[in-house]
Amino acid sequence: MTSDSSLEEKNLEEADIEKQVQDEEQVQRLDRIRTIESDILDPQISRKSKAFRESDAGDGTTREDQILTGTPYYICVVSLILCMFLIALDQMITAAILTTVSDHFHDFGKMTWITAAYMMPMGCCAQVWGRLSISFGRKWIMVICIIIFELGSLVAGVSNSMDMFIGGRALQGVGASGIQSIVMIIGTEITTMDRKPILLANLSLTFVVASCIGPIIGGLFGTYVSWRWCFYINLCCGALIFPFFVFTYKPKPPVGSFMDKLRTVDFLDSGLMIASIVLILLALSFGQNGTTWRSSSVISCFVIGGVLLIIFGIYNFGYSKFPAIPRDIVSVVKIDIGFIVFSMNYAAFLVMAQFLSIYYQNVAGHNAFHTGLSLIPMAIATSGIAIVNGIVMKKFGIIKEVCLVGAVFLPVAIGLLTMLGTKENLGWSIGFQILLGSATGMNFQGPLMSALIIAPKTPGSSILTTAFFNFGRSVASALFSEIAGAIYTATLKAGIKQISSQIQEKTYPLEAIIMNIDLLKDLNIHDRGLVEAKILSSIDNTFYLALAMALVSFAFTFFLSGKKVPKNVEA
Repeated sequence: MTSDSSLEEKNLEEADIEKQVQDEEQVQRLDRIRTIESDILDPQISRKSKAFRESDAGDGTTREDQILTGTPYYICVVSLILCMFLIALDQMITAAILTTVSDHFHDFGKMTWITAAYMMPMGCCAQVWGRLSISFGRKWIMVICIIIFELGSLVAGVSNSMDMFIGGRALQGVGASGIQSIVMIIGTEITTMDRKPILLANLSLTFVVASCIGPIIGGLFGTYVSWRWCFYINLCCGALIFPFFVFTYKPKPPVGSFMDKLRTVDFLDSGLMIASIVLILLALSFGQNGTTWRSSSVISCFVIGGVLLIIFGIYNFGYSKFPAIPRDIVSVVKIDIGFIVFSMNYAAFLVMAQFLSIYYQNVAGHNAFHTGLSLIPMAIATSGIAIVNGIVMKKFGIIKEVCLVGAVFLPVAIGLLTMLGTKENLGWSIGFQILLGSATGMNFQGPLMSALIIAPKTPGSSILTTAFFNFGRSVASALFSEIAGAIYTATLKAGIKQISSQIQEKTYPLEAIIMNIDLLKDLNIHDRGLVEAKILSSIDNTFYLALAMALVSFAFTFFLSGKKVPKNVEA
């Protein structure tokens, strides 16, 4: 009887325990449901703290470990701006010496490779550097990138052949890709979400300022000193920037051994991505450098590059444990939309800046120095609006609304710039540039800010989202610069053939002008006018490409996330 009673009591106790467990599970289930409901209503807000929180770095450190305030913050920002300015200046300074370098080595046939060799690695390596920065730390990856960039500058500066010079430019591109990517990552990491807009604006407008003073400095060096000083100046600047960055930026290092960190990098994945993009860009470069588009080299690069790109997509999204482009980021549609807007907006601006420079030199007749001065209205407008935009985002929290305004005016500005004629209209030129710069500045940081707010909260997501956007900007810039160059070269060749019978003086083949624009000065007024009209028509065709990109950006801007910059932020 006693044993039966104790057995019943034991069964009752077990039943009570089971009921308590079920009740606890029910409470936890309800708690999860409430959390999900809260996230649906406002995924930015933590139910417990009511404050927005970004993801940790994914390297064993917490979000709080990376935040800087006070003097260390401002010193770090200055070092980041200097690092960004170093590569931005180099990117634009060479625009003024393309003809000078080609003439020095007596090899105009490879002139476009001076830019292509730099832009290809800029586009291919950005995402890889982002992944490496998580594994080995942002600071030391930046140090490696600066060393690679400076080594490339040294090789380009002392080169004794065009091939050696192009090799130096390629090394510069690899280093510059990492510097640009890591600067943006550190910039989004050292401060809270509500302070990011102004910081991103300052980093982005560095490129705009460089687009103006770069051609001026390049023109001065190329004309009065030596074109080699366009690269020696990088060594001088690097000697100051390198120690300044190393001794002022002191983040908490990633945890884990070297081998553990190495295992988090999928080299096959990165290799497939780089190889596919390089081959496609090579095909575009071959096509505009004298090789016909139907040649075996062009077709082979397109086919092999396309196949490798497909293989990369399958492996990256289906099999890689540490993908270069993370699945959980790409699967967020609003992030993909921001990626497209960000990439198209910047690529359109870069194409416009590149071929406006060609317009001022080859049609309006300006030298490199005056070309830089002519682009100042665009730089001032872009810089000013980007800063104002950052202040507006910080104060009012709006992102999508500002992006929409910029998206509306960007295609309008590009369309108006197609009205420029062979005789420069100063009022039109300044006014249209201001509109172009203002429209571009409104979208410099908005799409990235929008993506960072809705980025997954898994460790490393914020860094990889920033790297993903920088990758898109770099690839789009490289790709559409090559496409624009191909359009310009092809249409100019066709245009010159059309007017060949109308040329009065034929002291040399007109096609030579494409490779050496200085020959244009040797033509008489009649012949020069005919050629300038065809050059202007070819430039307009590149503007139409930029217009198409601007319209794509405009269409996708309507679907950006409507989330505002959070005011209550966990540090």
